[in-house]
Amino acid sequence: MYKKISSILVAILILGSLSCLTGCGEEEEAYSSPSFNNGSSDEATVSDAEDEIASISDALMIASYTDATVTDASEMDAILSSIPASLTDALPMGVYDKDVYYNGLAEFKITVDGENWRFFNAEEVASATGTTKDYINNLWYGYKSPYDEETTYAAIATHVDTGSTIIVSYVNPENYNMPDYSAKEYLQMAAGKYENLKVRTVTFLGNKYECLDIPAEQTNVGRRTQFAIKEDGIIIIITFTMSEETPLEEAVSLLTPLYY
Repeated sequence: MYKKISSILVAILILGSLSCLTGCGEEEEAYSSPSFNNGSSDEATVSDAEDEIASISDALMIASYTDATVTDASEMDAILSSIPASLTDALPMGVYDKDVYYNGLAEFKITVDGENWRFFNAEEVASATGTTKDYINNLWYGYKSPYDEETTYAAIATHVDTGSTIIVSYVNPENYNMPDYSAKEYLQMAAGKYENLKVRTVTFLGNKYECLDIPAEQTNVGRRTQFAIKEDGIIIIITFTMSEETPLEEAVSLLTPLYY
């Protein structure tokens, strides 16, 4: 059931080509990459005077976290004890613990069941992103830094039957000589490839994210929903690419906020 995802993840704001699992057997569409090298920040400036606060769909509401305050000390202890000790050491790429991926940079986690949903291992991520297993492991274990790279991949989760994916990637605008480039500006570059799509500011994982929701009819790979936030100079992109058989709600429900 493994099939190549070509550059669909370039269109989802990842500056490289990927391969993916898909159950439909269709050829993936190819896109040119949104590139900092072929333009200036003036070409992707925010057009709206004010951010529009909106929920893209009911699916996004699942990930909104309204009770961000933990008042009970034992509750906080339980949270702290559930986070691997190596999480801080592994920042900013995050760390895996069995079927859980913890991201300390944007403070969220992804939990899969290991059966319907599973994570790509380092070798599979390397194959999907055109790199090497050693390179991915060096990033994941902190021997290389995403601040020294243009684009890096922290996690890829896939639905084993449908090929739907969740991808966590980083873009470092500093390496494009555009350190002030925002998450919204970056998504707006990608929005220009589609018809009548607008980047919105939404509440996601208890935080304000920029969101670009691409309907299935504008792609041949299914619905694509991308969330982006900038933390510590890195644009973190969470991309959901859903087949018809996998509701966005199901994938979104695998993510929860991470509070220390």
